[in-house]
Amino acid sequence: MATVVNPRRRLGLPPLLKERLMVGLAELASTLRGHSAVRDARATTIRHDDRDATIGLVEFSQYVSGPELRGYVWDRLGADCGLDGVLLVDAMPLAGDALDTEYIRSAVIAGTCTLFEGPVDGIEERLLSIWTGTMNLRWIGVHDDFLDLGGDSMVAVEILSKIEEEFGEALDVYDFMSTYSIRGVASLLRGRLVLQGQ
Repeated sequence: MATVVNPRRRLGLPPLLKERLMVGLAELASTLRGHSAVRDARATTIRHDDRDATIGLVEFSQYVSGPELRGYVWDRLGADCGLDGVLLVDAMPLAGDALDTEYIRSAVIAGTCTLFEGPVDGIEERLLSIWTGTMNLRWIGVHDDFLDLGGDSMVAVEILSKIEEEFGEALDVYDFMSTYSIRGVASLLRGRLVLQGQ
């Protein structure tokens, strides 16, 4: 019998939630608190899009991005630890003595807290490879904001050059910065490639 390899593992992506080897919420919060920019952290699970999503909430002492903190935790606990996203807050949102899950859910819906999602097709996989290689980052989700990942105009120009090499399609900096994510850039490319009949 042939061994079946999970395609997400082959791509170096975390498995889907139902396959995860989850660690406890307290351990996730403790790991987040280990980052030098974090003043306090907690973790909770909310229901979003008919699934459970584990969110780290972070009060920070100096700027740090949610994707950066997610990568920090994944580097220490593994990408299968269960952490889906990090929400940066000025103060912990409480409803009585507990975290305000409605506030957290609305932040996820509004995009203030981006949940990790891997590529869904070959275009996104190729873009992910370009972004991770150029930005020297191990963990990038397709919805992660380019600027939150530490991107700047010089990195954008380098990524645009590699996109033109890879896809034979030139994008301008304005279009790139307007889309801000791998999913957004992939959508632009799909539209252009369809127009060209590719």
